[in-house]
Amino acid sequence: MLQNKAASLLILLAMISVAALSGCTEKTEIKPLSVTNLEIVPGQIKTSTIELKVTTYIKNSEEGPAAKISKNTSLLLKATSTDRDFLVNQTTTFIGKIAPEKTVNVTSTLTLPKKGGYSLEAILFEEDKEVDRGYRTVYNLEDLPADSKAISLRIDGIDFLVRKAAEDKVIIQSDIYVTNFGAKASQDYKLMIKATDIDSKLVADKQWSNTGIIAPDETVIRGVNLTVPDRYNYVVDVLIWSNSTVVGQGQDFVQLNATTMMGEKERLAARGTKAVAFVNEEAVAGPAEMGVGEFENATMSAQATKQEPDFLAFTAMAMIGLAAVALRKRRQ
Repeated sequence: MLQNKAASLLILLAMISVAALSGCTEKTEIKPLSVTNLEIVPGQIKTSTIELKVTTYIKNSEEGPAAKISKNTSLLLKATSTDRDFLVNQTTTFIGKIAPEKTVNVTSTLTLPKKGGYSLEAILFEEDKEVDRGYRTVYNLEDLPADSKAISLRIDGIDFLVRKAAEDKVIIQSDIYVTNFGAKASQDYKLMIKATDIDSKLVADKQWSNTGIIAPDETVIRGVNLTVPDRYNYVVDVLIWSNSTVVGQGQDFVQLNATTMMGEKERLAARGTKAVAFVNEEAVAGPAEMGVGEFENATMSAQATKQEPDFLAFTAMAMIGLAAVALRKRRQ
């Protein structure tokens, strides 16, 4: 009996060893075609979208005298959102045949919403049969700044002038400073300017304008009038549009109901802003089509014109005084 049990145990151990060894053989088996690596480089980064250029490396491990060239291959690249597991975009690229002991690479481009993260999956096919896969994951794409160099324009600041204040309405002229820091003259892009109430998030007014063609290293001023209700605080956004895409932006604030700190407890209180007190009727007209140099020259010219009557009056009085002195001497 003991001999039979020992023999059975030896047979069982032998079977387990064979199964384990066969499993190891399958796991370490090298696939003839395999995805060895994925490299990801960001392409054009816009305000709402981003291009990912994904380079997939594929190796044919066949070697020796009996090595064969592969059949026609293709690569399917998919981007799936990491938060909801939705398929967002995909692209298929034809590769062709791969020679033995050769590694090829193929670059695919995916345009994705610039938010959250994505799981990128490269699926390799030989003819219609899947032979291997590769994976990479990207995160926090919304933290990447928009590539403003794509248009070489930026918003450097916004000045606000009160043009008119009456019947609880205020007309605010927004002078927008646009700089071309590129090496070539810019294109003519659309400008959208909107004033949004800070508390209610309601848009009080929205207007369109143009950047115009701006020379390299030049700053121009584009003026747009916004009509808004008085005694509210606004955030003014300036968006640069290229066709149907936002490619640049700027932002500033106008407080027609300003607040101030009261006492030691630092209590906020509405100070109120009398917009009528800021009405500027003497500002240089037409800054919307001027460069900064032209605007400064026009301002100096306006100031000189304003001072000219005082100078003429002083000159006239001096001449009258000299004439009176000469007449007195003649009488003496």
